[in-house]
Amino acid sequence: MINRDFDHLATLLHMFFTRDDIRQKLNIIDQNNISGWEIWMQIEFANLLVSTGHEWWREQALECDQRQKPTRSTLRTDFLLRKKGWTLDSYIALEVKQNNDPTTCIRNMILDLEKTAKIKRSEIELRSFWTLGVTRIIEPERLNLLIDRYLHNKYYQTKARDKHVLLVPIEQTPFCYIVI
Repeated sequence: MINRDFDHLATLLHMFFTRDDIRQKLNIIDQNNISGWEIWMQIEFANLLVSTGHEWWREQALECDQRQKPTRSTLRTDFLLRKKGWTLDSYIALEVKQNNDPTTCIRNMILDLEKTAKIKRSEIELRSFWTLGVTRIIEPERLNLLIDRYLHNKYYQTKARDKHVLLVPIEQTPFCYIVI
């Protein structure tokens, strides 16, 4: 299931980031040094989910597993999504981050993986959970070094890094997207 979810998410993101209007807006963001555009990107991604027939929810409050000593009793994930035809009540969780600095972006992505790992398993059936980061273009070697620095294996047990980390430059922009 992890492989299918990763492939499905990779396909959705490819569709999203190859859209001319998205690339144009990313270039406007870059040229005008606009910050704080994560919500804009989430709204655009929600529009893609609607157009592809997905069920989705934003900022869904979920209970935390108290055995994992969370700082709060609930958390909100950026997206829960379900493709039509998937098992009912079975979802992918997706957290979205953007930052011009690749180190900050990747560190924040990994913090979100740790946060999402604290969701109470009886609360919802998560097929898998992922983070999407958009940042300045980064070399694969540097990405691997940052993942080694910040990612604790206990939050990444079911995934294989060689198969479940994606780094894709967004053509005609100074940005890339990363999925962990």
